Amino acid sequence: MDFDQLHAISDICLLVQDLDRSIAFYTEKLGFAIKRRTDGFVSFESRGVCLVVWQSSYVPDEPRQVTHSPSRSDHRACVSVRLPSGRDVDSWYEKLSALDVPFQRLPANYPWGARSCYFTDPDNVLWELYAEPEREAEELLSA
Repeated sequence: MDFDQLHAISDICLLVQDLDRSIAFYTEKLGFAIKRRTDGFVSFESRGVCLVVWQSSYVPDEPRQVTHSPSRSDHRACVSVRLPSGRDVDSWYEKLSALDVPFQRLPANYPWGARSCYFTDPDNVLWELYAEPEREAEELLSA
């Protein structure tokens, strides 16, 4: 069965320690608009994929105790955003740095063929901003 071909990923769900802190980060620093908010839950719309943030002590409609709090150094996921060019990676790095977004790695060309930089949200979820090499990006657009 080719599940990946039958169903598009519709949501990326992040479990966070402090929902209000995460809402402030995603709205004030990254510019997301709130689509829906309930106790322990907020969703943001982003070009066809819904970014969902759950307070880690909640599951749908049922508060529960957290049994494990990950270390601040643990990265359990990476959310990647493909940008049109390496110049855009550099530009977004400058804009977000000016808003005190904490970057883990500065923009650089990596051996796997992308220009990337990395930052974290308040719960240490790793975000990647990347661009394909210019030549490959042009081929993708013309295909």
